[in-house]
Amino acid sequence: MNRRVFGATIPAGVLALLLCGTSPCLAGSICGTVRDGVTLQPVSNAAVFLFDNLDQYTGLYAGTDVAGHYCINDIPSGTYTIQVRVDNYLSAVVRGIVVDDATDVDVTTRPPLFLDQPWPNPATNDVTFSLDSPDGVDTQLEVYDVSGRLVMGWRGDGPAGGRTIRWNLQDANGNSIASGIYLVRLRAGGNDVVRRFVRLR
Repeated sequence: MNRRVFGATIPAGVLALLLCGTSPCLAGSICGTVRDGVTLQPVSNAAVFLFDNLDQYTGLYAGTDVAGHYCINDIPSGTYTIQVRVDNYLSAVVRGIVVDDATDVDVTTRPPLFLDQPWPNPATNDVTFSLDSPDGVDTQLEVYDVSGRLVMGWRGDGPAGGRTIRWNLQDANGNSIASGIYLVRLRAGGNDVVRRFVRLR
């Protein structure tokens, strides 16, 4: 952002050099609102951490209030990344934030562990599971019958993000599963989510 000083237009970077020399200038702030990616409601008690352009933690952070609002002040000019953690889970990352004044950055989080309703439900030939889990955490997706017997399972620890598993309704031995009610359990990082579907033959 350019500034007018005594009638002349000076680029912000040059102005910072004139005013601050080689020491960092306390140029501005990053403020915004954190919202839940599913409900779009404000998220209170989220922690917002500031990292520099080399992904080094700056020591600056803020927490969100009941309205989901946060503000990190006294930030030197530069390019930054913010990480948002909700209940100790990394829920959002925003990169490339340029600070040379007050900067507004609203953030939408994703749930740390999410398992959508199985589809189709009831299922006849196959069923699809859509899930989301934390980055680098051992993740298990398991299907149980109503007696609690494990029918099929998948395991992984890849990067965070959405994944889709399409299952042909065969157990680990290649046998087609019987008609009935099945429970689907997603586990990661000490948390779990359970859904249910019906198989019809």
